[in-house]
Order: sequence, then C-alpha cells, then structure tokens
Amino acid sequence: MSDQHNTSGSAGSDVAITTFQLPSGDGWIQATLTTPAAGGAVRCALLLCPPLVEERKAAQRAMVDGARRLAAQVPCAVLRIDYRGCGDSSGAFADYTVSDWLADIGAAAAWLDRRFPGLPQARLGVRAGALLALQPPVPAAPVAAFLLWEPVAGAEFIRQLLQRRMVNDMVAYGRAQVSRKEIEATLRGGGAVDLDGYTFTGSQCAQLEACVFPRVVQPLLALATGADTRAVEALRAQSPDAAIRTIRLAPFWNSVGHVETAALAEASAAWLQAGFPEPRIMAAAPLPAAPVDPSEEPVSLPSGEETLRAVLHRPAAEAPAGAFLFLGGWSGDRQGPHRLFLDLARRLARQGGLCLRLDYRGRGESDGEVGAAGIATMIDDADAAVAWLKGQLPPGTPLKLVAICSGCKVAIGTATRHPDIGRLVLWSAEVMGSLRAPGTNLRKTLGALRAYGKKLLRRETWKKLLAGRVQTGMVGKALARHETRSADEARAEDRLLEAFGRFRGRIRFIYGGSDPDAVPAAAAYRRFCRRHRIDYVLDVIPHAGHSYYGAGWRDELIGRTLAWLASSEESATPVDRLSK
Repeated sequence: MSDQHNTSGSAGSDVAITTFQLPSGDGWIQATLTTPAAGGAVRCALLLCPPLVEERKAAQRAMVDGARRLAAQVPCAVLRIDYRGCGDSSGAFADYTVSDWLADIGAAAAWLDRRFPGLPQARLGVRAGALLALQPPVPAAPVAAFLLWEPVAGAEFIRQLLQRRMVNDMVAYGRAQVSRKEIEATLRGGGAVDLDGYTFTGSQCAQLEACVFPRVVQPLLALATGADTRAVEALRAQSPDAAIRTIRLAPFWNSVGHVETAALAEASAAWLQAGFPEPRIMAAAPLPAAPVDPSEEPVSLPSGEETLRAVLHRPAAEAPAGAFLFLGGWSGDRQGPHRLFLDLARRLARQGGLCLRLDYRGRGESDGEVGAAGIATMIDDADAAVAWLKGQLPPGTPLKLVAICSGCKVAIGTATRHPDIGRLVLWSAEVMGSLRAPGTNLRKTLGALRAYGKKLLRRETWKKLLAGRVQTGMVGKALARHETRSADEARAEDRLLEAFGRFRGRIRFIYGGSDPDAVPAAAAYRRFCRRHRIDYVLDVIPHAGHSYYGAGWRDELIGRTLAWLASSEESATPVDRLSK
C-alpha cells in the first residue's frame, strides 16, 4: 500500500506526495515521489540520493523542502529514497555496503524510468549521497545531468566520522577510549567499530574510501556551502566543465537545529530549468500495487488543516497487545537519533505492539513550515495521532508514549489530555516551566566551551583555523545562543505541569551520564513526582550522551526500556537509581 496525498509545499504551490516501498536486493527501500499536484508538463525526473548515517537525519528537512520546491518550480518529478539499512528502509545499517547502496540507486532509477517513460532523468546527491550518485551504476536509466549539494569524498567522510568519534569519547570520558590508529587497524582487519551511533564494518569503510569523484561528461552543478572547498576542487580537477557555486550556509548536514536551505533549492531549480528547457507531458505508469513489507506502512493523518506523515508498524497478531506512539525532539524526526525509534518500534511490533512513529508539522516528512512549529503545536499533533491510533485499536488496548528530549514535554502535555495513557518512557527529558533551573543556559555554554576547548588542543583544529576553514561565527552561536522560552511559554508549561500532577500512570526516566542537564533535570522531576505521588523509575546510563550515540549505550537504552515496558508490577515506592 502507498500513502498518497496533496500538500502545499514550502514554495507556496501544491504538490502531490506519494510514499511507498520499492523492492531492492534482499529487502526494500522507502521511496517518496513528489510531483506537481496538477500534473501536466514537467521538465525532467530527478532522483535524490541522501547522505549517510546521522547526516541523513540532520539534512532531512532540507531534502523534503528541496524536493517540494523543485517539483513545484522547475517543475519536475522528484523521487527521494532511503538506502537499505538507512532511514525508513528495511534492514540494519551494518548489513549493507556501498555496492548495495549503488544497487538501491539503480533500482530507484530504473523504477523512475518506467514510471515516466521518455522523461530525461537527472540526479541530486547530498554529501556522501553526491559521491554515490556519481558512481558507475548497475544497469539503470541514463543520467542526463548531476546536481550535488556539499559533496564529500569517501576518505574525507570517514575521516570526519572518526573525528566525531574522538570528540564524543572526550566529552563522555574526558579522553579517547581507543586511539584513532587502533580504530583504523580494527577496520583494516575486517572488524566493526561504532561511528556516529552506527556500527561500521571494515568492508563499508574500505568501499567508501575507495570511492572517488569520477570524470563526468554530463552537465554538473556542485553547490558548496562552507569554507572548505577541497571536495569541489577535486571535482573540477576531474571534470573541468563542471559548474561550481558557493552558497554560504551553516552545516545543514551536521546541525541539531534547522538551517534554512531555500537558497540551495532556488539555485538548483534555475539550473534545471536552463538545462531542460522543454517541458513534456507527464505520462505516468501505475504505482506499486502493494507494499513489500505490509507490517510497516506509511500513513497520513490530519492535524488542523495540514497533514502529518508517519509510519505504522503492525504486529503479526490481529489484536495488538498494546500501542505505542513515538515522539521526537525539537528538530528530530520519526526515526529518532541513529534510528533509535525505528529499531525499538520493530522490536515492539515483533512482541505484539502496534507502533506509530510520527513527524510533527514542520518536521521530517509532514506538512507545515519549520518556523511555525512549537511545543503547543507538537502537542496538538500528538493529540491527533493518539485519536487516530485509538481508531485502529480494540477498545481498552493500553496506549503508551515513548519520547526523547523536547518530545518529553510533548508526551507530558499529551498525557494531560488522555488520562487513559498508562505509561510514559521519557529519554533525556528536558525540564519544563518553573522546574527549570536559572543556570540552564550558563551550564550549556560551559558544556560547549569544554567541548570546543578540547578541540583546540588538537593540531588539526589549529590547521583549520590558520587556513580559514573554521566557521567562527557558528562557533559563537553555539556558545552564546540556546533554545529560550518567552514568559508566556514558561507559564504555559507550568499549566501543563499543574494538570500533569494528576497523572496516575507510570513513568520511566532515563538519562545519559555525560548529558550536562541530566542531574538537574532528574532532580527536578524527582521532586515533582514525589510531591504528586507519581509512580516513576529514574536512572542513568553511565557516560552516555544526550542522544546515546554509541552501540553499547544504544543497546542498554533499548534493553532497559523493553524490560520496563514488559514489567507488570507497580512499585511500592519510587525507584531512583540516579546519583543525587
């Protein structure tokens, strides 16, 4: 089954969006087709190849908004995919390599050619997706032109992942647990290591490092966004006729918050219009009739006047044992950090649970503008999702919420509207209202200073500074700017807390030991739950960060969550395992 609907895109024009599964190799890839809603003439079909690992998550909204703008403005048909083991697609990341992802690109290109016969096909790649988009494909439709956003070579991409691993270790432990040379030796020996929250194998890294920018004879536009131009210079060396443009932006592929990337889509739209001057009637073959895996279904549901997009995980049993709604953080999406939500939802579905992974309006795949979203609108979206979920369930089926970071505020607000919600799983819960300590911003600034201070001790950082490749303005923003609340927002959170004091379900708080907000946030919720006699379990995963980047931390987080959800007994007194 595919999920089809129209929406008003960020460019202000209506587009039609269809999400479905495409078979590829031993599994399937999640695909989203975006076309002009009115149909008619289009200039080309565009295949969008996403980044890898957490860069895909960070760049998700840029790709969603970009696809909608391009479909409306060029106009063209845009197919976005997730490779196997990535995003919403089937499989685990460690089970696939570059050759598999190239096969996925080939399968998507062939489908796009069948879907729109005779329409010239272009390819858009982002970061490592740009490198993959340029590689010689398995047999597929010919490519008429290439668009690249902030391309990166394979060896440089691996180097950056290793650098992030070193920084994460220093934040968590005060020093690197394993040297970079030891990690590289493990990979060369065919072993596996944890990078960016994903298990990387030696074969994956070897294949990525072997990927280089080939010579391209087709028209090519590469858009660079930072001061480091080595990648685009390597591209130009191989393909002297390539067009290179610089559009200065924050690193949208490696940012926690939203980065406005409309300039990338605008430049891309103008280039595609010039390269494909003749619109053609969009003759289209049928869409896939049935999903490859019916247990994971893309769905849409209304919230206000806009559409929410989600993935529904169905259990094998006809009558679910329970239902779970997943609520992401402020700028997160329905997968959660390093696919945490997806992995937990799949495990719960195998145990008989019905799971809905939701994108709020203005986030992930859902409708709405990024800047219009706030905690209040996110609670409204979660409220709409609860009502929709209840319509899929037999009466009396227990419903539970799983949330992370700011999503925990959303879970608390949603629980005040639905007293029948019995359990909340709150990972790295942010403090609400007057529970928030006055020194929160200062503590975050000091934490950022410590992280940057450790980077300054490294020779590589000084090389970048001297070469002008460090965006000092972005560093200043990280140190000086934090998520702030108006007085009205703080009062609204206090009203939520007042209502939440009547909650009579159970709560599982879990924090990471190196999260600077863990101890004060836990202390605040401990006092709140004891004052209101709310049953809770509160503990910490030693050394883990706010988003639990690390295979061991990830396994412990999911293991503790599953064990608690499976328990049936009520605790006689609150269980508090966090150091006071």
